[in-house]
Amino acid sequence: MFNHKRALREIEFLSEQEAKIYTWNSMELVVPPTVYPPREDTDLLHDIVADIAPFGAKKLLEIGCGSGAISIAAAKLGWSVDACDINPYAVAAARNNAKRHNVVLQVSESGLGPQDEQIPDFGWNHDLYDVVLWNMPYIPQKEVNENLLGPLEEASLIDTHPTGLLDVFARSMSNGKLCTWNGIALLVCREVVHWKRSVDVLRQQGLAARIVRTLTFEDRETIHVIAAWHPFVSGKHHKFKEIDSTNAELLRGDYASGDSLVAVAQTQGRGRHGNTWQDHPGSFKASWLLDKRHLKSTTPYVQLEMAQQIRNALCLERNQTNLILTKWPNDLLLRSSVGEKWRKFGGILFQSFSRGDEQRIVVGIGINASMKGLQKGQASLEEIGQSKHSDLFAVLSAVVASMFEHKHDALKRIGNGSIASEFLLSDCFYRGKTCTLQKVGEHDIELLSDGEETYRVGDDEEIIWTNLHPQ
Repeated sequence: MFNHKRALREIEFLSEQEAKIYTWNSMELVVPPTVYPPREDTDLLHDIVADIAPFGAKKLLEIGCGSGAISIAAAKLGWSVDACDINPYAVAAARNNAKRHNVVLQVSESGLGPQDEQIPDFGWNHDLYDVVLWNMPYIPQKEVNENLLGPLEEASLIDTHPTGLLDVFARSMSNGKLCTWNGIALLVCREVVHWKRSVDVLRQQGLAARIVRTLTFEDRETIHVIAAWHPFVSGKHHKFKEIDSTNAELLRGDYASGDSLVAVAQTQGRGRHGNTWQDHPGSFKASWLLDKRHLKSTTPYVQLEMAQQIRNALCLERNQTNLILTKWPNDLLLRSSVGEKWRKFGGILFQSFSRGDEQRIVVGIGINASMKGLQKGQASLEEIGQSKHSDLFAVLSAVVASMFEHKHDALKRIGNGSIASEFLLSDCFYRGKTCTLQKVGEHDIELLSDGEETYRVGDDEEIIWTNLHPQ
């Protein structure tokens, strides 16, 4: 990135401008021209940090610290702060501003650079942190005017990594670097990186990921703060060679919220309406015990949203977005190529138990991972090159935690959180007519056509959802 021409332009850029003083959060900060100053996205991230009291060893890392604004604020809140930036002028600015405000920061010239294709050897202290912050480079290069920014500032704003810096971060954190097992990462990024949603990039590495803040600019560009963490670290994971039902076991046994179990064979698995769930050799069966506070909130909309979240997380390649489909209320469909008929390969099922003060709710997920033993009309992930159970559990556990784990009060789901299920199930085509969803019942749905005809439908095989099905 820093060839001779760009280096000369950086020197010219610096010589033409002077450092400015910004007032942010009642602090005066000296910011050189090539360093990113505090802006709206800084405020967005700081608002969450301010709501998280120091915990654990009270260690916090800020990647891409810029002028040091958030790092200084975090130190004042009681965190022991390490900070880094790939821009040496940002390092100097952060150190100077920390000294001006009488706080201690350990600032290094390092970070996750745009050309790091492998998991990097970090330049900062090799500690694990309770909180990691990163206002990531999220602006596409085509949107940046070369005449306005120097190369160093471009490096802090533009993601030129081949697979995206978020993918590098996700692999680093998943491999036990960066965060403690109980730690939290807070990342400012766009909703989509390349073709994937940012939350799915994290979930595909086994990390829970939840949108916790959103900011939309005047030009309608939207950025999010996404919280990421290792899912259900306090829960116990159990494995059974054979069991009647993973859901039933969690409902009746001595288990705690966050516990999970998988089974090699399931003899009495249940499906929708109490139907028998047919087991297959090599299929994936798992259940998670959720916090009982979700007992009243697991509506059919939430069930559909979870199926859609799983569908998105299972799309590892771009072409797979046209090969995996969510079907109301809880089925996952697959086809091996565009134009083929959709076939069921999985589903989810919420079940609850209530007796006196004892209340429990579980979610079970069944996925056909192998083609072995499949019957006509059934499908498996093996058809599109996915079949590893270990990978499946990590991804699915990340999805469940993203939706249901209470990690911290500051990380509550906002509004529609990740996907607006009401939006997904709003408009559709049924029997050749344009319809709008009117009501979702326990066993069926009610549609109203544009001709004012009402339909009650128990299965959506003939329904084409405008916002759900690929065109």
